[in-house]
Amino acid sequence: MQRIPIAPDPRAVLAGRGQRLRRVRAATIVIGASAAILFAPAVWAQQDSSQAAIRAHTEFLADDLLEGRDTGTRGHEIAARYVAAQLAAIGVEARGTDGYFQQVPLRRRTLAASRLALAIKGSPVELVNGETVVVDGSRTETAEELDLPLVFVGWGITAPELGLDDYAGVDVRGKAVVLIEGAPATLPGALRAHFSWVQQKERMAAAAGAVAVVTIKSPERERISPWDYTRRARLQPALSWYSGNAEQAAPIKATVSLSPSMATRLFDAHGLDLAAIYAGASDTPPAARELDARISIRRETRHDDLVSPNVVGMVPGSDPQLRDEYVLVLAHLDHVGIGEPVAGDAIYNGAIDNAGGVAVMLEAARRIVSARPSRSVLFVATTGEERGLIGADYFAAHPVVDIDRIVAAISVDGLMAWHDFEDIVALGADHSNLGEASRRAAAAIGARHIPDPNPQRGNLALSDQYPFLRLGIPILFPNPGPRDPATGMAVHPNWQAYEENSYHQPSDDTSLPIRWDVAARWERYIRETILNIANGPRPAWYRDDPLMHGFAPNSLPVERPERGAG
Repeated sequence: MQRIPIAPDPRAVLAGRGQRLRRVRAATIVIGASAAILFAPAVWAQQDSSQAAIRAHTEFLADDLLEGRDTGTRGHEIAARYVAAQLAAIGVEARGTDGYFQQVPLRRRTLAASRLALAIKGSPVELVNGETVVVDGSRTETAEELDLPLVFVGWGITAPELGLDDYAGVDVRGKAVVLIEGAPATLPGALRAHFSWVQQKERMAAAAGAVAVVTIKSPERERISPWDYTRRARLQPALSWYSGNAEQAAPIKATVSLSPSMATRLFDAHGLDLAAIYAGASDTPPAARELDARISIRRETRHDDLVSPNVVGMVPGSDPQLRDEYVLVLAHLDHVGIGEPVAGDAIYNGAIDNAGGVAVMLEAARRIVSARPSRSVLFVATTGEERGLIGADYFAAHPVVDIDRIVAAISVDGLMAWHDFEDIVALGADHSNLGEASRRAAAAIGARHIPDPNPQRGNLALSDQYPFLRLGIPILFPNPGPRDPATGMAVHPNWQAYEENSYHQPSDDTSLPIRWDVAARWERYIRETILNIANGPRPAWYRDDPLMHGFAPNSLPVERPERGAG
C-alpha cells in the first residue's frame, strides 16, 4: 500500500544498535539462503502446512535484519534473494531477465536547495518549502528556474466521454495549472480512483500543454491525505524508474502542493470562495479561469542512480491452447525501511504491508505448481510499490512476456488476518468476469463480495494492479472486509487498531495479533481465484462497463451477469 516514508539518516538512527547489526549482517544472506532451501520443507511437513509456511515467510521478511526492505537497500536485496530461492525450491520457473530477477533501474532525486514565491496581483508572497508550499526534486534537471502564470482548472480532468473537460475554453500552454486533488464523487469508484491519481492529472495537464501542476486540498482530501503528512513526505528523497530517455511518468516539469491556508489566500485575493468551490465541485465542476498570479520555482537537485529487483517466476500452463496466456499475480516486496523512531524503534518492518502478502503469494504458488493450471501464471514480487508503484510500472513498460498475452492482473497487498471475516472487498470485480472467479473462490471459504466501504480513498489506483488497468487489462485487488460478524461491529477492533496505530509504523511487525489460521484461509481464497481465472473463460470486461470504455474500448466484452454485485 503505497506511501512515502519520513526518514532521517538511517546511520544516525541505528548508531546505538550498530554492534548488534554488524554481528548479524554478515550472517543475514546465509540465513536467507538456508531458510529458503532448508526451512520450508520442514514447515510444510506439519499438519497445518499453510499456516506454518505463511507465518515463517512473514516472520523472516519482516525481521529487523532486513531493516524494513526499503527500495534499493541491502534489506530489500536480501528479501528478493529469499523469495527467489523459495520459488526455486517449490518448482516455480525463473522468468526474469536475469534468472528470477528483473533489475529495475532507478533514479533517486534529492532536493538540495529551493526558493519559491507567488506573485498575486503583482504583490510578491514568499513561500517556505515544507510549510506553506512543498515541491520535491526534479526528475530530469539538476538546476531549474521556472516562472509561470497560474490557471485554475477545477479537478484538472479531461474525460469528455464522462462529461468532464476541465481544460475546455482555457489556454494553459506554457503555464502552471492549479487543480483540486481527487476527483468528483459522482464518478464510478474505479474511475474516481484513476482520475484522482496525481500522475494521471500530470498526464492530462501535459497533454493540454501545461508545464507545471499546483495542487490544492479539499477538506475531504485533507482527511484522507493530510497536509502535515504531505509537506514532510514530499521533501524526502524520491525515486522513479529511469532507463535512457524513458522514465516513469514525468510529463510535467514540477508538481507543487499549496498549503490549505495559502490556497485560501490565493483564491480570496481573486474574490473566490474556495470553501464554496470545494462544496459544489462534485455536482458542478468548477469553471476554469486564468488567475492574476504567477509562481516562481528555483531548485537544485542531486541525482543518484541505483537498481532494485522485481522477482519473477512462472508456473507454465498445461493446456497447449492456453499456456501462452498469462495470469499475473503481484505482491510488493518493499516496505518503507528505516524512519523516524517511535518509542525507540526506527525499523518499519511491514509485516502486514506487505511481508504477509508475499508470504500468501508464495504459498499459493507452491500449491498451484501441483495444480497444473491451464494458463500460465506469472508471480511477481515487486520493488518500489511504496515509492509510487515503481516496480509494477516498470514491469508494465518492460514485460518479460508479450503484454497482449497478459490477460489478468491480481494484486496481493496486505494480510488483514484479524478475524473470521465473512466479507471480501474485491476491487475491480464488478467490471470484468474476474469477479465471477473471485465470487466462486469467496463462496468456497464461506465469504461473499461486498461493495467498497471507502470508495473515496481511491484504493484501486494505490497498488500494483493499477499500471495494468491503464493498459486495459482486467484487474482485481481483493482484501477481507473489516466488519466483525461475531459482534456486528463495522470494523473489527484489531483492524481498527492496525489502521490507527501500526499502518506504516514500526509496530507493523509480527507481534501484532495476526490470526495465522485466517491467513491460511485467505491464501485459499487467493489460490482458488487464481486457478479459477487460469482454468476458466478468457478474462474480459463487461459490455458497456466504464472501465472498458476508459481503458480497453476495442476489447471483446462479455455480458454482465444479471444478479447484483453481492
